[in-house]
Amino acid sequence: MKALFIRCYGKLTADMMIGGLIDMGVPPVYLKARLRDAGLSEEFIEKPNPKARISAHYFHIPPQGKKPLLLKQADIFRLWKDICSKGAPEWEETGWKVFSVLTAGASDAVDDIPANIVDLRRVGVSEENLASLYLFLSALDYLEVETLFTCPFSITEGRTEAGRASAAILTDAVSTVGNPVAVEDIHPFAAAMLEGLSAAFMPMDGRFLADRTAYGSSSAEKPEGENTVAEYLGYFTDRGDSIFSRHMKVFGMDSGLDL
Repeated sequence: MKALFIRCYGKLTADMMIGGLIDMGVPPVYLKARLRDAGLSEEFIEKPNPKARISAHYFHIPPQGKKPLLLKQADIFRLWKDICSKGAPEWEETGWKVFSVLTAGASDAVDDIPANIVDLRRVGVSEENLASLYLFLSALDYLEVETLFTCPFSITEGRTEAGRASAAILTDAVSTVGNPVAVEDIHPFAAAMLEGLSAAFMPMDGRFLADRTAYGSSSAEKPEGENTVAEYLGYFTDRGDSIFSRHMKVFGMDSGLDL
């Protein structure tokens, strides 16, 4: 089973995870083609920095156009449905997993407002995040990733609405090992991608045979450990009562496979 492990050191955004996958070999021209297929703008910024202490790839989708004042759960479901109908219909349900944990966490953080009416802009979510999710799934598809895992990490308590949202979203990330990651540095949409897409939060062990390692950075100039995310591509070889048997679908695929 081809798998990707994500390890969060500190700052984390959806675009950083895409940057790591570009660093791993996903061609930017391929991502532009996928955006074009979905009827989205092909504009993004990507920059390698091989001279830095940690060789990492920077990626960012800049804000585009005027937007409505509010961004609610119904809006992102509608926008995602339109994106998938043009680009990849099989990913529509996968996106719902992300949006469900996102809006539930945001509603807990924003004065206990129900998720169906909460303004997601209050926790930093934007329409560009949907394009990032689409590109992240496109990059996984290019690399033929069959399942995603996240290494557990502990987090601090949230002080802002965005921080509290990320803390409420990351219910499965808890670890007692290592220094806690400042939850204020974890974007709520990135937190929702980890929580919604990961088959499990589990450490890499002997069952995982890493083949490639890459990094995505929040900085175009000075990638360092605290502002990079590490991604490991390889093969998960568990043959017994594996984690896959406890998850019906991963990325819209049947995960009950004979390993």
